[in-house]
Amino acid sequence: MTKQNNLFLVTLKALHNSGVLEDIMLIGSWCHHFYRVYFNNAPEIPAVRTLDIDFLIPNPPKIHKDVNVPEILGSLDFTPVHHFLTGYTKYVHPELELEFLIPDLGRGKGSKPYEIPKLHINAVGLRFLNLLQSHIIKIEYKHMTITLPEPAAYVLHKFIIQERRKNKEKQKRDLSAAKNIGEFLLRNKTQRKKLLEIFFSLPKKWQAKIIRNVKANSQPIFDFLSEKEKR
Repeated sequence: MTKQNNLFLVTLKALHNSGVLEDIMLIGSWCHHFYRVYFNNAPEIPAVRTLDIDFLIPNPPKIHKDVNVPEILGSLDFTPVHHFLTGYTKYVHPELELEFLIPDLGRGKGSKPYEIPKLHINAVGLRFLNLLQSHIIKIEYKHMTITLPEPAAYVLHKFIIQERRKNKEKQKRDLSAAKNIGEFLLRNKTQRKKLLEIFFSLPKKWQAKIIRNVKANSQPIFDFLSEKEKR
């Protein structure tokens, strides 16, 4: 096991032991680790290749316990790094960086973070994260319950946000993951149904954005969604 993987699992365990993990979602590329578990170690699911751990705080937050998350992370040698213009804080370790995100709804907060008093942290508000929040699965892993986005929601979200990625390397990596996972899901009857259900639950503008981006990156997913869209 790599140092990154070990630290990642130790961090999850610490959040689980404190009761925090049941109230937050794992999103981002570390989901691939658990999608592989979910799909019996399918080789089509890309390996994790990122330094970033992203957790989603539901909006509105539904936090059951008062837990000092910065203290927990500090015990694992994560250092808080403050962005003085916005007030946002992320947590940095030599092996990994950890961030808390939250769906930005309505008018949002602009550049200001959302305060999460019960966890003693703040979270960056981002558009489109409500797609992930609305479609979840729970996986039992090493005596922990991990909440993740439905794989179909994860894929569709990646195709929505790819234009907003400023880091071209991350954009390229995200598109490759969305293509590989999405085309793998097309081979599974249940997952094909999930893709359709979630896609057609989205606003028309979101659907159009997805169609445009899958057309440029995955002909199989484009053909599948376009065919169903015409019916």
